[in-house]
Amino acid sequence: MTPASLLLPIIALLQPAPPKLSAELFTAQASLQPGGETELAIVLRVAKDWHTYHPITLDTGAPTTIRFAAPPTVTFGELRFPVPTLGEAAELEYLALEGEFVVLTTLKLAADAGEQPITVTAKVRALVCKELCVPVEAEATLTLPVSAAPPAAANQKLFEEARAALPARLEKAPYLEGSRVSVSKDRLGLEDEAEVVFHLRIKRGHHIQDPNPGVEALIPSRVFVEPLNGLKFEEPRWPEPKVKDMPPFGRVREQSGDVTVRVPFRINDRLMPSGPGALRALVTYQSCSDAGVCYPPETAEGVVRLVLDTPNPPATAIMGTLQPTVGPPGAPAPAVGGAAPESAPGRSLLTMLVLGLVGGFILNVMPCVFPVISLKILGFVKQAGEDRGRVLRLGLAFCAGILVWFWVFALLTSLGQIPWQHPPVVIGLSAIVFVFALNLFGVFEITLPGSAAGKLDEVAGREGYAGAFLKGLLATLLGTACTAPFFATAAAFAATQPRHVGFAVFTSAGVGMSLPYVLLAAFPGWLRALPRPGAWMVVFKQVMGFVLVGTAIWLLLVVGDLLDARGVVWTVAFWAFLSVSAWLIGRVGLNWTAAGRAKTWLAALLIAAFGWWFSLERMYDWRAAASRPAGETGAAVPAADAIIAAVAAADWSDHVPWQPWRPGLPEELARRGHTVYVDFTATWCITCQTNKATAIDITSTRARMRELGVIPLKADYTAYDRAIRTTLLAFGHNSVPLNLIYPAGRPDEVIQLPVLLTPGIVGEALGRAGPSVSPAAADRPRS
Repeated sequence: MTPASLLLPIIALLQPAPPKLSAELFTAQASLQPGGETELAIVLRVAKDWHTYHPITLDTGAPTTIRFAAPPTVTFGELRFPVPTLGEAAELEYLALEGEFVVLTTLKLAADAGEQPITVTAKVRALVCKELCVPVEAEATLTLPVSAAPPAAANQKLFEEARAALPARLEKAPYLEGSRVSVSKDRLGLEDEAEVVFHLRIKRGHHIQDPNPGVEALIPSRVFVEPLNGLKFEEPRWPEPKVKDMPPFGRVREQSGDVTVRVPFRINDRLMPSGPGALRALVTYQSCSDAGVCYPPETAEGVVRLVLDTPNPPATAIMGTLQPTVGPPGAPAPAVGGAAPESAPGRSLLTMLVLGLVGGFILNVMPCVFPVISLKILGFVKQAGEDRGRVLRLGLAFCAGILVWFWVFALLTSLGQIPWQHPPVVIGLSAIVFVFALNLFGVFEITLPGSAAGKLDEVAGREGYAGAFLKGLLATLLGTACTAPFFATAAAFAATQPRHVGFAVFTSAGVGMSLPYVLLAAFPGWLRALPRPGAWMVVFKQVMGFVLVGTAIWLLLVVGDLLDARGVVWTVAFWAFLSVSAWLIGRVGLNWTAAGRAKTWLAALLIAAFGWWFSLERMYDWRAAASRPAGETGAAVPAADAIIAAVAAADWSDHVPWQPWRPGLPEELARRGHTVYVDFTATWCITCQTNKATAIDITSTRARMRELGVIPLKADYTAYDRAIRTTLLAFGHNSVPLNLIYPAGRPDEVIQLPVLLTPGIVGEALGRAGPSVSPAAADRPRS
């Protein structure tokens, strides 16, 4: 029984409750008259520290949707959500709803409904997020008596508080009375352009802040329009502000009088159905008097109504989420928009601990870890026949190195960091691997002081505790680039949990990786199965030295993608200085004095430090290279039309014509009738490169992609990218690889592929997604 298995029952008790969304229904009247109407409240509760999203989604998130099942004699009014909170994660904005909040609508009963009680069911679907995003559902049912008698009021306090939490109607908003929102063109055809126009009438003697108020302490004004699949909105266009001096703030930018804000948009989806639509619009602002008195921030709500005139059949539901979707009892809820998995099975801490244990064990056979693990096996060969206690201590020292790095990895994961995305870490690791290779080639050895020369024969070739610990640390650090399928799931789970839970998951992975060495150290008799020490060990060490040189060269590839070609050259220059340092240390003899040894070691350290400064500070500024704008996904990404044209003109014969990814691009392309394949990858990810070489960028897969008209997008996570990390977490991943397919015309039905791929897995998923829809086909009405 392992230490982890002994702790499992205890740690399982610490498991946090999974995120939940609960719902209840209440009416403002105790009963309903035939032909009568009442307010209906949907009370939603989100788990503590988690949030869901307002129907107006910004850079990330998916709208909360509500579907009603009720008798045909019942109709519902528009859904009104409370004022959301503007949040930001990884520089992506969203409108959040947290804790307990109430959505209001009206319920109206037909005059010929009779006096039978009516039963109403509300089914809510939402994306609940903290770091990880989980699709959740909640359902509530209410039976309401129907009577000809006048109804009594009910739940008065609940409805009073719910109404107070709603945004004001734009035309009656404080200090904006008489304002409205409209659309510049009543009917829109394909590719037609129009504008959502906010007509803001700011109260005389008052002003609101400009979107760029010029002073950080002031609250900027913002306008938001509910997104709709198939409509492409541009950034709002505000008029020129009035700039004035306002001590002690300085020069501030204000809007006053009658202000017109325009949000251009067009239909960019050939599959867009025809018919009327209604979209929410929000205005957030802070009003101040011209005398300098500022009032609390306000949020006002309006409705944009438009008609889409396309050759396609009418939609079966009103566009947007202003109106609740109504269906017969038991009908499925509509799909929640946004890039999130369709379902997320419950994951217990006990399951994650087991996956971590298995995943850690599998890391022992991953190619990144092999060179260092081979050295440890060589150490076991040397130790055969030695004191059993010393063998055990050396094995435990090696395992301590493994566990320490897993604990560091747990801390970095909780902070959203991956070591491979930091140039100094990769450069330093490449230097360590290179110095290890020099040691195996015999350039230097860590020799004993002169007083120990008499015991040289006894200790020659024996591994020290520090060396065993360092090998364990290095093996695990290299192993983080080979995230095994089991451990990838456990690591993603740990990233969204409290630190003590994440610590437990990573500890289980460390125990799994350490287990073979603990067993070999505890039962040294098993070492007899290993070959006896001999001359072959010298050859083996030198062969492993070449393997480590190959590992160091692979790390240079990562350096090149994090920095540039000159970064690779000056990293090698730093290696040259380290070679001199290692050569100096190798010259230290057993009969040297302590002073001579200290001077040589000091000289070696100074040369290494000078090498870093000269190569990576003086001659090449790695910080400037690492901070270049191209490191962030979304910078200089071509427009969708340019990407479509580039793929159509590309040569697929020897490589997939990958195009750069940005948030929202796959959904946009899918809505326009293109099947999209997205590869979230990184140069340092061995699993990613293996998938690419064996399942993705191969002749059969390329031919299948080209046959189906697939648009291939690559999201490169070699350097840290906030947008990519947010998307990974939304799909339950903490790191790459992640492969997604967006079917043509169905951007919400994302197909998520497993971590390890085969040509059959990729081909089957592409077949399920189906081909891209040609413009000609898109113009034909769908049955």
